[in-house]
Amino acid sequence: MKRKILMLFLSTFLLVAHAMAQQITVTGKVTSADDQLGVPGASVKIKGSSSAVQTNLDGVYAIKVAKGEVLVFSYIGFATQEKTVGTAAVINVVLVADSKALGEVVVTALGIERNKRTLTYSVQTVKGDDLRDANQSNIINGLQGQIAGAQITSSGGSPGLPSEIILRGVSSLTGDNQPLMIVDGIRVSNASSDGTLNRLADFNPADIENISILKGAAAAALYGIDAASGAIIITTKKGKEGKMQSNLSYKSFIETVGRTPEQQKQYTSGTGSGFDESSISSWGRKYRSDELIYDNIDRFFKTGVVHDLNFNTTGGAEKFNYYMSGNYRDGSSIIPNTETDKFSVLIKGSAKLAKNLELNASANYIRNNIKEGIVGGSSGGYANGIYMYPLRYDINRYQHPNGNPYYEYYENSGSEETARISPMWSVMKNPRNTGTQRIVVNGELTYKVNNWINLSYRSGQDFYNQEFSNITVPGTPGSYIKDGRLYQTKGNYKYQTNIFNSTFDRNIIKDLRATLILGASSEYFEASTNSFTGTGFIVPDIYSVNNIPATNLITAEGLRKRQRYAIYGDFKLDYKNVLSFGITGRNDWSSTLPIKARSFYSPSFSGSFTFSELFENKDSWFGKLRASYAKVGKDAPIYATYTTLSPYFGIGGGYQNNPTIGGNINLVAETTREKEFGVEFRLFQSRLNIEGAYYDKESHDQIVTARVPLPTGFVTQTFNAGKLRNRGFELSITGIPVKTKDFTWSATLNTWVNRSKMLEFPGLIEVFPYTFGQPYTAAIAASMLNKPVLGLVGTDYMKNSDGYTVIGSDGYPVIKSEGAADYIGNREPKINFGFLNKLNYKEFSLSFLWDFRFGGDVYNATRLGMTARGISKEVGDWRDQSFTFNGVVLQGDGSYAKNTKQVPLNYTYFVNNYAAVGTNFIETVNWARVRYITFGYTLPKRYTDRLKLSRVSLELSAQNPILITNYSGGDPEVNSAGPNAGGGGGSTMGVDYGAIPLSRSYSIGISVGF
Repeated sequence: MKRKILMLFLSTFLLVAHAMAQQITVTGKVTSADDQLGVPGASVKIKGSSSAVQTNLDGVYAIKVAKGEVLVFSYIGFATQEKTVGTAAVINVVLVADSKALGEVVVTALGIERNKRTLTYSVQTVKGDDLRDANQSNIINGLQGQIAGAQITSSGGSPGLPSEIILRGVSSLTGDNQPLMIVDGIRVSNASSDGTLNRLADFNPADIENISILKGAAAAALYGIDAASGAIIITTKKGKEGKMQSNLSYKSFIETVGRTPEQQKQYTSGTGSGFDESSISSWGRKYRSDELIYDNIDRFFKTGVVHDLNFNTTGGAEKFNYYMSGNYRDGSSIIPNTETDKFSVLIKGSAKLAKNLELNASANYIRNNIKEGIVGGSSGGYANGIYMYPLRYDINRYQHPNGNPYYEYYENSGSEETARISPMWSVMKNPRNTGTQRIVVNGELTYKVNNWINLSYRSGQDFYNQEFSNITVPGTPGSYIKDGRLYQTKGNYKYQTNIFNSTFDRNIIKDLRATLILGASSEYFEASTNSFTGTGFIVPDIYSVNNIPATNLITAEGLRKRQRYAIYGDFKLDYKNVLSFGITGRNDWSSTLPIKARSFYSPSFSGSFTFSELFENKDSWFGKLRASYAKVGKDAPIYATYTTLSPYFGIGGGYQNNPTIGGNINLVAETTREKEFGVEFRLFQSRLNIEGAYYDKESHDQIVTARVPLPTGFVTQTFNAGKLRNRGFELSITGIPVKTKDFTWSATLNTWVNRSKMLEFPGLIEVFPYTFGQPYTAAIAASMLNKPVLGLVGTDYMKNSDGYTVIGSDGYPVIKSEGAADYIGNREPKINFGFLNKLNYKEFSLSFLWDFRFGGDVYNATRLGMTARGISKEVGDWRDQSFTFNGVVLQGDGSYAKNTKQVPLNYTYFVNNYAAVGTNFIETVNWARVRYITFGYTLPKRYTDRLKLSRVSLELSAQNPILITNYSGGDPEVNSAGPNAGGGGGSTMGVDYGAIPLSRSYSIGISVGF
């Protein structure tokens, strides 16, 4: 027996030794047929084995293989080739572009992959590398300028402030205008509560493979509800077959303050006459030469330092693969006492459980803690305290050495309630803290019945808890917070998604291919919140709910739930890749609508004509026309159908109908109908790609939450009323102007135009404000009937029939009658451009993005407030000068004569006339900005081989380094109330109200591959 075992062992050893002796090392180069240049990163795999290598930067490879085995050469966008190994030790391969290869596949609704050549609607893709070059921690900000049709604005330069993205204009007056966010097939939250960070910023940009943007209703119709605002489909990286590969990267950012408003430095504190130290305004006399003047804006903003560490590893075999990553980011900001602390881990894997059965699963844990020194209101106003603080006081002097507050002066009385203190006191003592812990889990089981039937089931959940707190410490001026105040909210939020898909894909006849997708989905949302508000801490320096008298504490509890179900179908016919026709249908049921209106149907119809297929040289170019029509429904806010109960604290107690918010059992779904026409060209072997689209989108039966007449018994109510329209054009041009052996220059130009119009309002309403908390009264963000949706409504000067400004007998312009409101501005830009460039020379790379905006009005409410306080630069330039206003004066006979009277531009004029007229603060703005510049260098392979590393890269980058604009204020990219106007719907894009300036940041980084 022992002899048999020994003989078996020797035989096995000899066979293995013989096999190893038969192995040879095959080398070669993989080049592209288009330009005869090497293809870096191409896969060279032994067929039927997990053994594989990738080509280097020059397209060269080396692999150990036995004679008779087959090598498989593949790369995205090229047809796969196979070569059998013989006696030759060198095998060179030329890859030919393949229009049907993976490079032509895009991810669309429900994660369905489609061939872009036969796609019948508009889908734009942003690569993960382009997103990472932007070096933005918030994914939304990283997309700026890279999507035609996307208006993206940040609320400011603090890391805790949200950003807003709107695709193809505002589609809902008071509803959510953010596109649907999908990560790896399941819905995730992008909410921003209490004005905090939008939740998509939790995810790590380094994990993203690509992003598909479904801008049109036809593209997103399979998502039904919420698809009227489009959808953003994010696909994260996944494991790669082959040996384990690991990457470690570190980046350090230095943040500096960007553009800020200018202040006058001539006049001291006062109210229009002499010096008055008890006034917060700067309408006093001129500064004496011996008086100190503090440049408080520069003294306030600091230099922030941020550290970002990323690690990922990937690998796998033929039947399984994995991807794991970790990210840690922390640092300070341009705002004092502001800190970020973010940690995330992502684990993904896939496994073939059987021949036709595959499992994909992932889990993402995120912890994101942010402390912010500046706290604003529902309409913004974050930095007003800094911009308007009198320059005779040092903004950094806010406390005594013992920690007690340093009151600079008292306004009108000597009580602590009216004490004035540097805004730095609140920044350093009263920050707001937001802590978020989030878990996103996702699993998909796919079964391939045969070569034309696939079944899949996906289940996932996005769960996060968020704690928000703002402590106002004792000593902070204000009567209601004399002894301190606490505001705290805690919430648990859950999105559950379940999707079943069945796909049937086969040729009906020789040249006619049919694809049918049938599916069903369910979606459940739940939000459980608790809030605590209290004043008067019993024991100083202990800031807890338990340290507030029960009589001073107000608690509230909220529980919101929503259940949605849907069934859908997608049928598509392709004839010879020339003609394509698609039809989709989806029926939704939503718990937020009344029973009789709970079900609604969303169809779409689309077609394309690929006319290049009719020509003999069709492989060298590509041309397509497409058209689509879709109708998409949107349900109501949670609990809008029935009037809720609220506690009654009178005699007997109990509950009563909510006296402020009324329900409406007659609500129906809001609908959006969109027509889209498009054209696509790919010329010169895909060296030049052009894609254009025109769309016409109308939203009907708007679900509006607005004030109602008091006889209804309520203050606000939700109802169906109103109609609006968006029309626009999008153009994206991508080209490779230069491509040689060592140098490549590729560029993408995105441009878009959107024109909106308010077609109907409820009842006799002609003006509809976007938010309930507007900054000042000279102008408001509002829609007006038959005017653009993102409007500005406010006061103006009186004009005669010839359009000249009417000047009063006192020599000053005449303001229109009190209460009169005109449409005085449109916040939509005339045209937008994003120009992305990528240059590669040997081991060097350079990428940069120019962002252009022409037209579009900005309401400079910051300048209005600074003018009213006497601290704006224009007050310093013009105060007390004599001036003759250009206009006409009404004569006794009813005629008008040119004004010739000189008048002083004094305190009374600026405060009572100039600051009261909205048109004085509406500015038509143009800008050209460089969003980022990123320069990289990769160490040559001959050096990395010595270091036993696969790759070493260095990177220098600048974010927002250049801004050229005609705007008189700070940075014109403003959105005072954040996404959906602080909860009131619409958008406050273009409203500058105490905006924190965007920062300029500079980074250095190193990346190492193992």
